[in-house]
Amino acid sequence: MLLLTIIRRTRARWRPRAGSGLSRPKRRPRAGPRRSAVRGLVLVRRGWLVLLPALALLLVLIVRFSGPGSMHAFSGEAKARLEVHSYANLDQAAYRLRYPAMAGLLVRGHVIPGLHANFVPQGVDFLPDESNRAVISGYFCQRFDRAPLRWGLISLCGKKQSALYLVDLDDGKALRLAMLEERDGTPMRRHAGGIAVLHERLWLPDNFELLRFDLSRLLKAWTKVITLRPENKTRIGVDSSGDFITARGDTLWVGNFQRADRGAPLPPHYQSLGVGTAGWTAAYRIDRETLRPVNEQTYTVNWSGRDFEVYRPDAALHHRNLVQGMTFIDERRIVLSTSWGNRASGLSFHRLSSDPLKPPGDEVPTVTLPDGSTIPVWPMLPATLEMQIAAPPGAEGVTFDGQLLLSVFEGGALPYRERWNDLEDRMVMYQPPGVTLRDTPLVPLVAPKASQ
Repeated sequence: MLLLTIIRRTRARWRPRAGSGLSRPKRRPRAGPRRSAVRGLVLVRRGWLVLLPALALLLVLIVRFSGPGSMHAFSGEAKARLEVHSYANLDQAAYRLRYPAMAGLLVRGHVIPGLHANFVPQGVDFLPDESNRAVISGYFCQRFDRAPLRWGLISLCGKKQSALYLVDLDDGKALRLAMLEERDGTPMRRHAGGIAVLHERLWLPDNFELLRFDLSRLLKAWTKVITLRPENKTRIGVDSSGDFITARGDTLWVGNFQRADRGAPLPPHYQSLGVGTAGWTAAYRIDRETLRPVNEQTYTVNWSGRDFEVYRPDAALHHRNLVQGMTFIDERRIVLSTSWGNRASGLSFHRLSSDPLKPPGDEVPTVTLPDGSTIPVWPMLPATLEMQIAAPPGAEGVTFDGQLLLSVFEGGALPYRERWNDLEDRMVMYQPPGVTLRDTPLVPLVAPKASQ
């Protein structure tokens, strides 16, 4: 249409001379209403031709800084997952009655977002700045299956979608939600049992490997709901099933949740020395430049009949079974978060004989790794246990910011809230024994009267 208009205007300006093969310009007539409308239409279309590239560039920038596939973030369903709905939890009086040791340490708590959309929280870590924010890992249950248990059928999650929440710890609001994808863009169906922040990256362990995500994408995205894919193109194998993780200094500690015969036949070096447990945590120093383990030696570990190529750890811990989370208070003091089913959780405070990141003394035993080399292992035994605190069922990840401990509980998630007794649906902040609070007001926990 634009080309046809140009041809018509050109023909109208030229009139042939008599006896000449040349043409001469014709005086342009005064534009009438119809001609003015055509010219206006041409100008409008030319304007769009100029604006389209700019609009396309703007769209590319939005997608680039919001994460791949983030256009679904504008849907109502995605935005609804940022909401907070409480189902049940314990007030201060209930804590004093049922969990008195925990009650004396509580500072404040906020309901975990997304529970109404079937989010199941797993791991948590503070951001290493002064923003008072945290990242929660977990999964949305997209399908429930019925499974037999001793007393009948129960609901279990049959289809997961891994996710991360960025939350404000001042008011508990969800600042951003990241739906996780695999490297090929398919939805991530992993348990997302732990999350750690190190070297401006998010580290998520699963199935004997580490997945690395760009933290800045979560912090600076233009939309509230985004998608994230691992930025490491090649696998980072670690000698742990990867059920929880914590960071201290430049080191990641990756551990396994051990119960019954899970993983059998277990690797021999997972067997705790003399106490009959199989809880194992491996430590890896991470290079800031390569964002991979400093120690590049590898070997193969066999778990449940499968072989995994993993990096050799720098140190290791032996501890009890049923560990859901771990964090360091200092170089020797460690907190273990343990839970299983509809029973009280435990927060165990241990003091090691020495710093596990320094050369060990003669009191530290060693185990033999699959490649034939030996490694020091710091045992967390009854002798190292300083205190154990009972907490409501469903305690998962735990982290420490230098002043407060932060734990997430899965009691408010389906299907647990349908069959557990004492429900806790919050991320709870509390004071570790021996740590003095600095300018942190105590806010009594009050159970909500209804969904909020």
